[in-house]
Amino acid sequence: MSASIPHPGTREQPAASRLLLAVREESGSVVLVLDGGEDLEVAPEAVPPGLEPGVELQGAVLEDLRAAARRKQAARRIFALLDRRLVPVARLKRKLADEGFDPEAVRDVLEQMAARGLYSDRRYADAWCRQRLGGKAVGRQHLEARLREKGVPADVARAAAADAVDAGTELKLAAEAAAARWRKVRGPADRRALAAVVRHLQGRGFPAGVAARAARAAMPREDDAGDDDT
Repeated sequence: MSASIPHPGTREQPAASRLLLAVREESGSVVLVLDGGEDLEVAPEAVPPGLEPGVELQGAVLEDLRAAARRKQAARRIFALLDRRLVPVARLKRKLADEGFDPEAVRDVLEQMAARGLYSDRRYADAWCRQRLGGKAVGRQHLEARLREKGVPADVARAAAADAVDAGTELKLAAEAAAARWRKVRGPADRRALAAVVRHLQGRGFPAGVAARAARAAMPREDDAGDDDT
């Protein structure tokens, strides 16, 4: 049976002391059953050594255990959200704040997850870049800009985009995007069409020089006009 911890939005003033009635071990947690109907589900490492039923909890010890219970609640909700899809840390904080979770508990949990390499903005950014590049040929600037729009810090977005797309990879992706764009051009492959392809590549986040080089390299030759492009 799970512990009956109050909803995170509860704002009742907790009692200054509680009698510990029982200690239950559950999967990945410890439930402290207190008098007055207050149960605290905490991580095992949050339980003070030698804590036994019959002890009166008060002062800093009781407040630390309550804070640990708030962190446990926040952690469970964070993992549930991330199990559905990865989201930036800022978005996680906003969502849990809207749901009434203690911001300090949420912050502490996310900092612990980052320190342990479990989750962070960088983990999110790396995964998002891989997914984006798997479906579309885009440049480093595109990746960085989109990550920043999603709330990823600028330095993290820049580093993730740079690691995902080095100079050689960016030129290769630009060449793929240019070839695909030229196949959609209707009319002569002239300077106007070339400029349009370059603008298209820049819109996908490729630097001006890379876009121009790739567009020229993929530009159809006059003797290719009758070739089957399939």
